[in-house]
Amino acid sequence: MSQKHSLWLGSVFIVLAFLANTAQSVFGKYVDSYLSVQAFTFGTFLVAFTLVLLLTALRQFKDLPTRKGGYHLLRGITGIAGFTLFIAAAQLTSLVDTNVLVNTTPIFIPILALIFLRQRISWQIWLAIVIGFAGMVVVVRPDANILSNPGNLVALAAGFVTAIEFLAVNKLDESESPLTQLFYFLLFGVVVSGGLAIGHFQATPPWVLCMMVATGLCLLAFQFLLIKAYLYAKPHEIGAFQYSSVVFAAIFGIALFRESISLESVIGAVMICAGGIVSISGRH
Repeated sequence: MSQKHSLWLGSVFIVLAFLANTAQSVFGKYVDSYLSVQAFTFGTFLVAFTLVLLLTALRQFKDLPTRKGGYHLLRGITGIAGFTLFIAAAQLTSLVDTNVLVNTTPIFIPILALIFLRQRISWQIWLAIVIGFAGMVVVVRPDANILSNPGNLVALAAGFVTAIEFLAVNKLDESESPLTQLFYFLLFGVVVSGGLAIGHFQATPPWVLCMMVATGLCLLAFQFLLIKAYLYAKPHEIGAFQYSSVVFAAIFGIALFRESISLESVIGAVMICAGGIVSISGRH
């Protein structure tokens, strides 16, 4: 088994990455009654940025020069928006519905690529979009009462914004190292989330601060594990494993929060996952 290309290792790393990603929503849901989304987001980014800053200092800051300031800014804006919406959705609705709808990202990406990058969309991807959209409707269940629980719409917005972020990352990958990308992403996150958190700070129990630190570690783990996964396998080869987050969300939701899973959520999750898998294979 080659160290340069291993589907098995790539799959293991990407599953671990989305386990870390799902854990972020679990911690966010736990602190719902004790800390605002704005303050929690700021603390998470501050923890992650502090660790990355120490790493760049050890490397004598040689990873900081960049000529892609605009793309770093775009990634920062969409990244902080996606994370904040993700945590907010986890607090407003079930972990399963949150993770299912955030995973509409692979379905939004080709639509955005068509509009902004003028890329041609194959019939397989159009099929994926139709399947994924139908699954999204099943989960969201749009009706007159949808605004009474906006969590699903917030999660869907997180999936859309994250699709824009991934397109920016794809452009940055052409010339920027993972550490360079992570440094500017977290720096921007600290500055913006700090501004948004003004007026939202409050007395916080020590265990909530521990949750915040754990979420910051999960944020870093998700980024680095994802990078590690793509060192061993190409995104289209293992991208479907991102849907493991739906399974993790179901386990956490049932075990920790006694959430029930509706038949509509199961059907919609299967359709969205199927659409994402077809989209990934279609782009290949």
